[in-house]
Amino acid sequence: MVEAHEAMTWSVIKGSVEEWSSVLLVLAFPLAGFLINGLWGRRLPKKVVGFVACGAIAGAFIASLYQLVMNLALPPLQRSTQVIVYPWLEAGPVKIPFALLLDPFSIAMALTVSGVSFLIHVYSVGYMAHDEEFSRYFALLNLFVFFMLLLVLAGNLATMFIGWEGVGLCSFQLISFWFTRERAAEAGRKAFIVTRFGDFGFLVATLGLLAIFGTLDFGDIAIAIQTNEIVKPWWGGEVHTLDALNKPTIIGLTLGTLICLGLFMGAVGKSAQFPLYVWLPDAMEGPTPVSALIHAATMVTAGVYMVARLHFLFEQAPIALTVIAVIGAFTAAYAATMGCVENDIKRVLAYSTISQIGYMFLACGLGAYIAGFYHLITHAFFKALLFLCAGSVMHAMHDVLDIRRMGGLAKKMPTTALTFWIGGLALAGLIPSGLFSKDTILHAAEQQKALWILGLLTAVLTAFYTTRLGIKVFHGKPRDEQLYEHAHESPDIMTIPLIFLALGTLAVSVLWMPPFLAGHWTVLPQYLQPVFGEIHEPSAQEALSSTLWAIGAASLGLIVGLVVYVLKPGMLWGLARTLPWVYQLVAGKYFVDEIYAALFTRPGRRISELISAHFDLGVIDATVNGVGWLTAKIGSTARRMQTGFVRNYALFFVVASVLLLFYMLVRGVMMTR
Repeated sequence: MVEAHEAMTWSVIKGSVEEWSSVLLVLAFPLAGFLINGLWGRRLPKKVVGFVACGAIAGAFIASLYQLVMNLALPPLQRSTQVIVYPWLEAGPVKIPFALLLDPFSIAMALTVSGVSFLIHVYSVGYMAHDEEFSRYFALLNLFVFFMLLLVLAGNLATMFIGWEGVGLCSFQLISFWFTRERAAEAGRKAFIVTRFGDFGFLVATLGLLAIFGTLDFGDIAIAIQTNEIVKPWWGGEVHTLDALNKPTIIGLTLGTLICLGLFMGAVGKSAQFPLYVWLPDAMEGPTPVSALIHAATMVTAGVYMVARLHFLFEQAPIALTVIAVIGAFTAAYAATMGCVENDIKRVLAYSTISQIGYMFLACGLGAYIAGFYHLITHAFFKALLFLCAGSVMHAMHDVLDIRRMGGLAKKMPTTALTFWIGGLALAGLIPSGLFSKDTILHAAEQQKALWILGLLTAVLTAFYTTRLGIKVFHGKPRDEQLYEHAHESPDIMTIPLIFLALGTLAVSVLWMPPFLAGHWTVLPQYLQPVFGEIHEPSAQEALSSTLWAIGAASLGLIVGLVVYVLKPGMLWGLARTLPWVYQLVAGKYFVDEIYAALFTRPGRRISELISAHFDLGVIDATVNGVGWLTAKIGSTARRMQTGFVRNYALFFVVASVLLLFYMLVRGVMMTR
């Protein structure tokens, strides 16, 4: 329930790697798991491979927990420590070390990533048990977690960029894990190419910051902005930091605004926001635990983390913050509409992820960074739970994804059904974790009525499609008797992680409770205060009003879902027949993929084919072939002189000697003149 926050003076303690060597264990464990399974996994039994992979992430979680304990033991103003691992890039005055940052924000994020990832790894042991590429899968999964942990623990943008690109590479490998399937291979390529557009903006903005500040260190940039110190930007002269950021450009925006928009461009690609969201639904072609890992706690949350991490920079660019809030709110509602008509169980959850990440960006754009991060944590638990429940259903239904062929599975899969509804109600905002985190964002948006209305609309749609999904999968009569007869509950190795994620979904409610509750808790805001500053919360009456709006929106979606899919099942089809163009527009995903194909994909392929047919063959190949032809001709001509007769070689020697003497004679005559 954020109303405003006071900026905190950035304070970072420089520490040596010897003092803080324990932080390296957070990264070392998953990296070791990748190396062991990547190099020797094919020779090891599957049980050993699974133990190594899960043990590596468990080690990272325990190491992160240790960092939390160590961090809590320090005074609040001393909880930000930068660890220089080793000098890395040095060119003149520019020195960019490989650095890690230990502060409440990075530690909380590392705990979330490693904790949720561990349960996904355990689940994967059962889900992928019969896959021939078992060791490759776990090697890539460990590497994915390693890069994500590096991203969140990075002490500067250069180190963050390694993790940023690393998760992109691993996502490509894991989405297209079954690359012999054309759809999986195409989905991997699509994810890699689309996110590159965003990464281009991220890289250019990073170079812009380096040109202005001469450093990419988070702490140094924050202190330079807070103290308005003198810097030497690339265009020459000495100016104050804020003057450099506020320097106008030829397109009317300040340099600081352009840099922030470039960074957000990277976040839009990595976190699948409009208009670069199109890769995420197709990413469902990968194994279901990969979908859970990408959507819950790793890749798609990287953009939110980056924006919140650089909040001191974005606060100097109000236009950029407005763009973030508007795109976040629009994406949240836009993606939710597609989730209401999708029939693929995993794609429904994919559109839900796009929508919920939009909620997080809405919070960041409004300056409610802790609210956005709180929703990130709760989302990590309930979205991982929902994806793994979807995987459990697929396991029981022989990989069938169409919810129109399901129904009545609660009788066959009681544990999966119960845990699904816990995650689903949290997603809908009807149990504390999802309600409280969503409520904090909606309250932050109350001053911006248009954004607040989009947030409420998203809450209604979210509850509706969650209800629709749960009813069509787990309740009612079976729609495919043959599939239903063979359905069964998943083994313990898969259901136990579901139970722990469900408990985690309920437990994270205590991180931040509304002011009107007895024993009001603000654990998360208090812990993150050294990073984001003090939180000013509304009164209990204002908070209660905001919460009632959130509950009302979620309840409306739930009631409509129950009416449409339980009480009057034919009502929705009647509405679709009344407004067929609306249904076709939403069911066709607004034809964005088709538009992109017409504007970019097909023209790009045609241009590539023309270049290949004419420039490549007529210029490049002709040049290379011409050089080869000329070399062959010269060699053929020279070969004729190699007769093998001594008299011919003697003649060549005499002729050459005569010519040399004649040259020397002429030169001597010319010199005497």
